[in-house]
Parts: sequence; structure tokens; C-alpha cells
Amino acid sequence: MQKKIIKLALIGNPNVGKTSLFNKLTGLNQKIGNYLGVTVEKKVGYFFHERTLYQIIDLPGVYSIYPSSEDEEIVRKLLNNTDDIDYPDKIIVVADSSNIKKSLLLFRQIQDLGFPVLFVLNMLDEAKKKGLFINIKKLKKFLKTEIVFTNARKGVGLEMIKKKVKDLNRQKKLDFFNLGFRYSFAVNEIKKIYKVNTYKAWYYLAYDGKYLKKRHDINNVKIKYNISSKRLQIKEIVNRYEEIEKIISKTVYRLTSDKEKNYLEFSKKIDKNLIVHPFWGYFIFFFLLFFIFQCVFFWTDPPKKFIEFFFSLIQKKLENFYPGPLNDFLLKGILPGISTVISFIPQIFILLFFLLLMEESGYISRVTFLMDRIMRPFGLNGKSVVPFISSISCAIPAIMSARHIENPRDRLITILATPFMTCSARLPIYTLIISIIIPNYKWCFIQLRGAVLMIMYLLGVFSSLSVSMILHKFLRKDYKSHLIMEIPTYKVPIFTNIFVSLWINIKSFIFNTGRIIILVNVLIWVLGTFGPSENISHQKSFILTKYIKKKELPHSYLGLIGKSIEPIIYPLGYDWKIGIGLLSSLLAREVFISTMDSIYIMDAMSKKNNSLEEKISYKKNREPIYNLATGISLLFFYAFSMQCMSTLVTIKKETKSWKWPIVQFLFMSILAYMTSFFVYQIFK
Repeated sequence: MQKKIIKLALIGNPNVGKTSLFNKLTGLNQKIGNYLGVTVEKKVGYFFHERTLYQIIDLPGVYSIYPSSEDEEIVRKLLNNTDDIDYPDKIIVVADSSNIKKSLLLFRQIQDLGFPVLFVLNMLDEAKKKGLFINIKKLKKFLKTEIVFTNARKGVGLEMIKKKVKDLNRQKKLDFFNLGFRYSFAVNEIKKIYKVNTYKAWYYLAYDGKYLKKRHDINNVKIKYNISSKRLQIKEIVNRYEEIEKIISKTVYRLTSDKEKNYLEFSKKIDKNLIVHPFWGYFIFFFLLFFIFQCVFFWTDPPKKFIEFFFSLIQKKLENFYPGPLNDFLLKGILPGISTVISFIPQIFILLFFLLLMEESGYISRVTFLMDRIMRPFGLNGKSVVPFISSISCAIPAIMSARHIENPRDRLITILATPFMTCSARLPIYTLIISIIIPNYKWCFIQLRGAVLMIMYLLGVFSSLSVSMILHKFLRKDYKSHLIMEIPTYKVPIFTNIFVSLWINIKSFIFNTGRIIILVNVLIWVLGTFGPSENISHQKSFILTKYIKKKELPHSYLGLIGKSIEPIIYPLGYDWKIGIGLLSSLLAREVFISTMDSIYIMDAMSKKNNSLEEKISYKKNREPIYNLATGISLLFFYAFSMQCMSTLVTIKKETKSWKWPIVQFLFMSILAYMTSFFVYQIFK
């Protein structure tokens, strides 16, 4: 016998605690995807209660059912499409107990659409801090629905929600909204056409009937009665807020104690004088970022060394175990791919931990407000700051952190501009090349090589902002971007919520991004290990092994590809060896270093026991391969090129399409080639 599934939708304004409530109700029994055809994240979870399975979907935060963004369009489509697989049987509207006024508009609209609605007043502790008292009996009488007080972050009120949802039915009395005589005839005609209730007919007229069947019938009715959709929306908002003001005046009272007043005053002073101050706000923010990235670099070093030690032990154990092609494939193809995936986890864990910690405490909202004005001219908003600066460590968790940006266009610009920032993977390449081509001059505390390295980091910032501005000019604006937010009060973080979110994000990275990284690593190994046989007999056999044999790197397919592309990269000042390094570093930029080391070890003209810098600097026929022009050209190439398949895979995962990774790879490759070409021609 198939169990009955009750479908619930979790709806509310942004920052009212919906996600905390969703996590508490579902635990780890949830999955993350995207809505069909769009990049808005879709979270679905499940819970059991009294032999009934409930599916609950956490919808994007909205202020009303009239969409002004892609997120709000998702909610509109779901609530008006009975054929949608996630169309809800019942709805839970979540409100901030300390400010229920802004949630009542959304609640009334959904209620009038005809759904059974449970009104959840979350953040009860915040209401108490502000000295607010809510008369629950009177509020239930006005709203004609069940109401539950909760503190989702602490798990208070969950059982009451489950009990009330089970008994929740459609209200007998519908259509609370007052239409007015002028529009009643038009509404009645729409009711007959669509067989819907009064408010839904009004909504079809006010929304302009987009994406609805029989849209021409709506247009005919609007022309007949001279109706403007915008006017209907304005009339509705005005009328509803008149009702909401009356409800609030009779149900919500402020009983602020001296302690609560002092807390609110202290919080305002902290914000005004420090956190969002025009000077100290930026100073504190960049100090915190400096601290976070110090932690990312220093705290990830021990686990990274442990991971390297662990995999080196495994490699030593397997080296003499059944030697042969299969063993070589496991040691050089599969194992490095797995270690690459696992080595990213400490960085992702630490960076996302601090981001979630700042979000839980209420600080991230203040940073967003602080940075919004600076980022606007570049087509970004305040929420783009954290991904940008996070990419100094690694672009992968930085791109993942762009999920906090609600506006899809701003989020896409942030994702595409982030890889231009100088990440830690570029650092080994920069230091190697700079140490070869730049003299070790010092003036007091200023080192020439250090100044050049700083210039490369500044070049990353400049190119990221420039690309953002270009995308801002050319990407189509579906919705005008506004930063509408309410600054929440400070909260003590609940670490259970942080670790649940961390586990979901890391699990998603391992099973989605990780498997593609391993596949790419295997491909690089195959190309770098095997090459075509020199003695091919077409008459004896057509067996594949006659044509493919294990080869040293210069004679492998990867080596042959490097030599074949040498005419293309020669104008940049590169030889075939650098070409192999460029190709191998597609997996990860820092692979360039190990590839160059392997190549120069096999080079009979290089000095075997010297450092890599000395090997590369060795003059063959008195002509150094890495001269000033080639070195600067290579620096610019790595500054602009997308030499990281992991980043491309992450972009594909976040945008749910190969379109943008392919476009970005081609654009960055062309930009890198052209810039390196001109730089080399100038300096040679």
C-alpha cells in the first residue's frame, strides 16, 4: 500500500528563518536542485508525522505574489499551476514575530488564493528583545487561521507545527479582499472563464495574465472595462495595508523594559559607530576577512599535510601490489583525482563555516548594506563582496558562496567575474616565474619581486571589476536590481544549523563536482602516459594494442599535442615544453610546476641536481627559454586564462548549464592569448 504524501510549501519574506525551520523539520532528509529552466536553488525535504509522509519545499523569500525578481516569479508559477509536481496541498507562511506587519500582506494574498494556510510566528526571542506582546487569540480571530509561535533556530514549536498542519483545512470563508464596485463586473467575467474564486480572478487581472491560458480573454476584459493592471496592484496594496494597520493596532503591543531598551540602543550604537560606519565598518570587515583567510591558509595546512601523508602511504602500499597497467592507472589516474577532491574539503569547510557563522550572527547583512554602494557601478551588489575576496583563497568555494545573491543576474555576473581574481593556485606559478625573470633587488623593506607579485594581485582585482562592468552593460535585465533588506538583530549562532548546512554543501561538492574532477584527472593521465606505436603493421593486426603503447611524456599523446600546438604558442614566446605545462595545468594551475619539473629532469641539457628555477634558467645555446619577455607573457597568460577545470565544473554546477563555462573558457583563453601576445612583442 502506497503511503499518502502531503505536499507543503514554506513561504515567507527574506530573513524570517524559513531555512532554519526547514532544516529543523527535515534534518538531513533533504535534497538540493534547481527549478526547471532557471538557476534558482530548490530545496525539498521530508518528515514523518503520525504515519503520514510530508514533503516540504523551501521556496525563495518573497514580499508579495506580484513578482519583481526571478525568485518571486518561481513562487508565482508554483501557486498558480496545479499541474506542477510540487503544487502544495497546504502552505506554511513564516513571519518574523518582531515585525509581523511586513508578512501579513503575503499571508493575506496566499490565504485569499484559497490555500489552507498555517501562520508561523518565528523568532519569538527577537520579539521579546524588542518588548513586543502579541495577543494570539485576537490575531487568530482576525486572520481566521491557526497560528504557532516558534524559535526555529532552537527547535522550539516544531511538534506544534506538525500537529496543526495535520488538522489544517481550507477555510470556509474566503475572499477577504474588498474589490470595490468598479471592478466587480470584470472580476465576475474572469471567474466564469477560469472557474476560480474571486481573489484569484482579481489576481489574473492585476498580474497582467502572463503565462496563463486564455490570456486573450483577460486582455479583452481589461479593454472592455478600461482596466490597468498596475492600478489594480496599487489599489490592492493600499487596501490591504489599511486592514493590516487595524489588525496590528489591536493585536500587537510594545511593553519594552529598561533592559530591552538598553539592548536595542546598544545594538544601534554598535551599528552606527562601528559595524556600518563609513570608515570603521570597512576597517572591521577587511580585518575579519584578513583573519578568515589567515585561518584558511594556516588551518588547512595540517589537514592538507595529513591528506598528502595518508595518500602517500596508500601509494607506497599499492606500488608493489600487482604491478602493471591497472596498478599504474590506479596510482596515477584514480588516486590523484580522489586526493584532489579531498584536498579541497578543508578549504571549503573553513571558508563556508565562517560565512555561515557571520550569517547566523546577523553580521553578513550589515556587510551587504555597507558594500552595496561601492559595488553598484560594476553591476554587482553588496553580496558580491564575499565571493570576490574569498576567491583569493580558491575560486571554487567562492563561486559556491555566490548562492547568497538573490538576484540571478547579479549572481551570474559575480560567478563569471570571480575567476579573474588571483587565487592561491596561481601563487606558485607567479613566485616561480618572478624569481626567474626579476632580479632580487631590495630597497630597505621593499623588495622588487614582492612589488611585482602585488601588481599581479592588483591586476586580478582590476580585471574582475572590468569584466563585471562589461557584463553589466551587455546582460539583459529581466528585473531591476534593488537591495531591499531589513537589518536583523544580533544573534548567538546555533552551531547545529551551521554544521547541517556545511554537511549539505560538502556532500553536494563531493558527489557532483568531485566525480567530474576525477574523470578529468583520468583523461589527463591517459594522454600523458600513452602514445602511438612507432611500428604499426596494418596487415598483421588491427588490435588496439598494436597502435597504442606506454610512452615517456615527450612521446605521449600529451607530448605530441604539445609539439603540435607549438606553432600556435610560439608567438607568445613559448616552446613545446611550456605547451605541455599549459595543457596539464587545465586540471589545476599548480600542476604546471610539477609538469615543468618532470620535463626538465628528462632534458639532457638541464642540470639534474639543481632547483627547478636553476634548471629553467639554464642557457641552452646561450639563449634562455625563460627570458624577461617570455616570463611576463606567461604571467599575463595565467592571470587571464581559465587553467582550472575544477572551477569550470563548479560554474556548470552553479549555473546548471554548460553554456556559461564554455563561454567563459573561450573568452578567458582568447583574452589571455591576445594579452600575452602583445606583452611578448613589446618586451622582446
